[in-house]
Amino acid sequence: MAKSHLKQMKDCSEPCTESCNCGVNHACVGPIEQEMQRHFSVQLDLCNQLEEIADALPQKVDRQKLLIIARSILPTVKTAHRFEEDRIFPHIKSEARERTALNISLERLQYEHWEDESFAEELCDGLIRFVTDSDEPSANTLGYMLRGFFEGLRRHIAFEVEHIIPLLRLHEQTERS
Repeated sequence: MAKSHLKQMKDCSEPCTESCNCGVNHACVGPIEQEMQRHFSVQLDLCNQLEEIADALPQKVDRQKLLIIARSILPTVKTAHRFEEDRIFPHIKSEARERTALNISLERLQYEHWEDESFAEELCDGLIRFVTDSDEPSANTLGYMLRGFFEGLRRHIAFEVEHIIPLLRLHEQTERS
């Protein structure tokens, strides 16, 4: 199930146009969604890089590349989360004043953002320690951390593709009408 959602996201990770063949009616995709899709694309690329690192542990790791990626994790995640919280959530909340369940879901997503950012910090520290101190953490521990982070981030994105994007489209269509 997650693979099909990731495939769908991969097919539609660029701003939709008439010629992108992503299966989404480009007229339904406004500039805010296009920006959200760009953030998803950057985060999914990061997940793929982290998965490559996890698969290469412990011997086949490019330590310089690992440090570069480690330093990009938190800024990538924080930038995407700030965009969602500052631009996406207010749009959806304006339509959902009476829809308590939706407001609860948006609040849960915000808590997940905080958790993901905390995990991103720990992962960054772990990756840097792995490169600079061969005793901390072990390759097994680091692999477990990597997989936990990128799988969680992919699940989070899949949820937003399935539930937040349609709400955003509905809101943007209402605004255009």
